[in-house]
Amino acid sequence: MSEVQKIEIRLGELCLENYAGPPDDPLGELSHFELGLRLFCYECNRHVLIEIGEERIEVFLDPDICMVLEGDLPQQIAQLERGKEIEMFFAESCHKQVQLVPEGHQINCTVREWGYSSGKKHFKLDKEQVLGVLRRFVEEVMEMAVGGGYITPAEKEEFLKPMQQEPVSQEVLA
Repeated sequence: MSEVQKIEIRLGELCLENYAGPPDDPLGELSHFELGLRLFCYECNRHVLIEIGEERIEVFLDPDICMVLEGDLPQQIAQLERGKEIEMFFAESCHKQVQLVPEGHQINCTVREWGYSSGKKHFKLDKEQVLGVLRRFVEEVMEMAVGGGYITPAEKEEFLKPMQQEPVSQEVLA
């Protein structure tokens, strides 16, 4: 784990198979943004490839990435920037958990697998590279949702606001 690795997240080709029915809100409990995000991920479902060092995690917009986004990923990115640990679970497609623990200018990353097989792998990542990749990915997905008319530009900006706040200096945290 001594060598610094890279993380990449890429949207792949459209996924033409849906394993569940379309999202609905019969009781009217979801906001326009929440339902729009779910519909976008379902109707525009794509393969998503997450590469951490030599580890390849293959998931889908629906349901994996949608669940991570609904877990308030922009807020988690802001927490990571402020030195707090975050976790992302991909329980539907691959039974993996990605734990990111900041340590100075690096992030200790652990990828855990559970289910039929189990194990874990450790990686050292560059903190700024991780933050940049996560921000770009969230912004790309939100821009696609706006472009498709699933959410409004104002909803996108409100959702992204936590990760666009001014970073807290390390002296303040000490």
